[in-house]
Amino acid sequence: MNKPGRLAAFLAGGLRPAALFLGAYFLLSIAVRLMLPNALTLDEAEQALFSQYWLAGYGPQPPFYNWVQNAFVSVIGISLFSLTLPKFLMLLLCYVFFGMAAREIDARPAFAAMAMLSLLTLPQLSYMPQQDLTHTVAVLMATSLFLYGLFRTLVRADWQGYVIVGVATGIGMISKYNFGLLPASALIAVCCDREWRARLFDLRILLTAVISLAIVLPHALWLLGNLDLATSGTIGKMVEANAPHGIARIARALASLMLACIAFGALTVIIFAVAFKKDFRRSLTAGDRWTRLLGLMMAVGLLGVVGVILFTGTTKITERWLDPYLLPLPLYLLLKLERAGIDATLHLKRLVPVFIVIMAVTSVPLAGKTFTAGLTGAYTRINYPLASVAEALKAEGRPAVIVAAGMHLAGNMRLQFPDVPVINSEQPIAGFPAPDDMKGPVLAIWSEGGGGTGSPPIDLSSVDTLGLTASPAKSLSRPYYYGDGKMQLNLGYLWLR
Repeated sequence: MNKPGRLAAFLAGGLRPAALFLGAYFLLSIAVRLMLPNALTLDEAEQALFSQYWLAGYGPQPPFYNWVQNAFVSVIGISLFSLTLPKFLMLLLCYVFFGMAAREIDARPAFAAMAMLSLLTLPQLSYMPQQDLTHTVAVLMATSLFLYGLFRTLVRADWQGYVIVGVATGIGMISKYNFGLLPASALIAVCCDREWRARLFDLRILLTAVISLAIVLPHALWLLGNLDLATSGTIGKMVEANAPHGIARIARALASLMLACIAFGALTVIIFAVAFKKDFRRSLTAGDRWTRLLGLMMAVGLLGVVGVILFTGTTKITERWLDPYLLPLPLYLLLKLERAGIDATLHLKRLVPVFIVIMAVTSVPLAGKTFTAGLTGAYTRINYPLASVAEALKAEGRPAVIVAAGMHLAGNMRLQFPDVPVINSEQPIAGFPAPDDMKGPVLAIWSEGGGGTGSPPIDLSSVDTLGLTASPAKSLSRPYYYGDGKMQLNLGYLWLR
């Protein structure tokens, strides 16, 4: 038997072999990230900065991922490893919960494995997390857990299923706000089946409500007093500058939604169509109550997005926004194949090389862009020489507090100075430490162009009461990692002593 055949036979063993296979992939992903320079992407920098605080809310994004990240940092300290590990653990759980959901519908081990591995065909589950995602990974995990709880409740109607749905709903709601349409779409889809409708009137559904409310409540109370802060960032990303009004705006938004759907699921559909050929076309008309359930859930979720378009100023929808609604797509296609009389698991051997190619291809771009920046001139944030900058600053003294201009710079300073409180001057969530705790100098640092330091773009009035005197502003330049030696990162800084 050849190697793909042996691997396919191993994976056909079900949930555990597939989880081990995917776990190895994510360990490789972590190793690739740790090979790169000790500088952070934007999302990583945000997590590094916010890991200093345990808060009920941090800004435009709900706090679940921040809480998980903070737990890891509390246990193993702030490092590139502690910032990378939670994301890939959640991603692995997303695949595992998806396999468990598929197993509730079809008990064959190979079917659960096929469902798990088919998620690799979704760029949101394979390519994008390798780049720079955090909260999106959390909502994907919550969505898979929700599907598992929902299917378990429909199949067995045990109290554990209701509990799982409650936990998943709570986690999803404090992962990303767009998750809210998923429980609503599931409710509508279940109502359309006469037998399953009884599950909604089971008293155990109160467990679902109580558990989800208990998880959401701390953030919901914070949200009541910070609604503008929580929604402004998301609304801003969904509204284009100089967007048209009226029908033209709606048409542009609907076109954006259509393109997002294609970007989300086109690769999956193409791979299935090529692998199953005529059987795939024949399966499009097949189905049963499970395919109707999933089809309705996806359709209602997308209709909810259309409602958002109609009743808000939205003009731009990205595929990331569709994650909770379209995640079931691979399982939906597999079930339609099965209902058409096609044993999809028999094609596992044919698809294993495709899965391996996807794994290899998605592991390369981030490292490739970083290592070839000097040749292409396209520098990523990971090329920023911030470890070198930190060494130069440490030679001048140890700050008691660092005030940095911008989330990215502040998060990187937090990584390079792990024992020093860092404040983002553009969004000072917790403010300065108490005056009695200030026993040393304050370092203010900001990014600048090549034209000299000028005036610091940082409001330092908050430290006036400390009686500190600012030194003259200085410039610090270092070449980018893996650059051509000519392009440099230019920073300005000063000390308050």
